[in-house]
Amino acid sequence: MHPADLGWIACVPAGEYDGLLQKFPALRRQIIRNTAFEGGYAMVAYMEVKTRNKLFHETMEALEVHGGRVSDDIFFKLHYDRWRAFGEGAAQSDALNIFECAFMQNHVNELLFWRNADDEAVIAHHQRLLDCVRQLSPVLIYLSQPDVRQTILRVAEERPGWMERVIAYSETSEYGKRSGIQGFEGAMEFFELRKRLEQKLLTQLDIPYIIIENPNYDWDDVWAKITAYLTDIQQKEKNPCP
Repeated sequence: MHPADLGWIACVPAGEYDGLLQKFPALRRQIIRNTAFEGGYAMVAYMEVKTRNKLFHETMEALEVHGGRVSDDIFFKLHYDRWRAFGEGAAQSDALNIFECAFMQNHVNELLFWRNADDEAVIAHHQRLLDCVRQLSPVLIYLSQPDVRQTILRVAEERPGWMERVIAYSETSEYGKRSGIQGFEGAMEFFELRKRLEQKLLTQLDIPYIIIENPNYDWDDVWAKITAYLTDIQQKEKNPCP
């Protein structure tokens, strides 16, 4: 289970957890192994439960933390509590933690798509998440593709069926229904909107960051730029200006 992210996590009220185990006895051990209790809920990382039981996946999906399935109060409290616990625990370790999409992408997606949040609300939410891990001196690395449309088309070629799922997700989201977006062009509209807000976030958050453009998909070059940037930050921490 991810130490801070709540993507693909089912939020089961603690009082209903035994009933869940009884409903799927053949999966009992796996469910227990992938459950953590937080804030009065059993948080089940259900994608880690290896099964083709369609009813199990449908049951868990209906209880997900994301996708607008829980109230705003529960959504924000669960995330702040988890990020705070992660920050406190990680501060006791010398380990380097690298998160992919857990801080910005997943939260911008949720707040825009499902929770009707404006820019200011999105920025404020991310500031609160950062406050939970401020003592860890976080750094944000933003990989940017200059042509969103071309990038999405490239990914769609590599992942058969992916674009159809993205379009369906876009159209059925609260944002999609409210704005009336449809089809591929509607999905492109949202991806462009998300990129604009993400890059606005970078300038508003009190966190070191670097934007790396990667038009040629040259990952060796990307890695070299990341290494150079982190090395520069480390040197500045060791030798701060007077």
